[in-house]
Amino acid sequence: MTTQAIVVTFAASLLSGLIGVLVSFYFFNRLEKRKVKIETARKIFGSKHDMQSDAFTEAMNEIMIIFSDSDAVTNAMEELWEILETPITSRGESAADQKMVKLMKNICRDIGIEPKQLTDAYYLRCFTTKQALFAKSKNVTN
Repeated sequence: MTTQAIVVTFAASLLSGLIGVLVSFYFFNRLEKRKVKIETARKIFGSKHDMQSDAFTEAMNEIMIIFSDSDAVTNAMEELWEILETPITSRGESAADQKMVKLMKNICRDIGIEPKQLTDAYYLRCFTTKQALFAKSKNVTN
């Protein structure tokens, strides 16, 4: 083997290894960003029934950083913030709900979940058994 062949083989091996590392890093970084976005979405959707909770507040505060690469999400967040800053007497009854639904739909789209099959009312529903159980136990004791 000539010196030139050895250098070419060595350079090709080094270059292919470097390309492999860079491609792996790119896809790993993309996957990690998506996992963080999904976790934030889980917190928002999971605690939307209690907007005073620490989990909901934390998730809402994370949006500006976690979804900073999505104009649709950050704009929807800004619109929700503006509505919430407006006194209730100066805005429509469902204005905050509409902005919250818009935010949740944009979050879904950003993480790859297409919300087209769900109605807006579906986003505002909360599954809870606490009220049903409380009502049932109250009826049993009466």
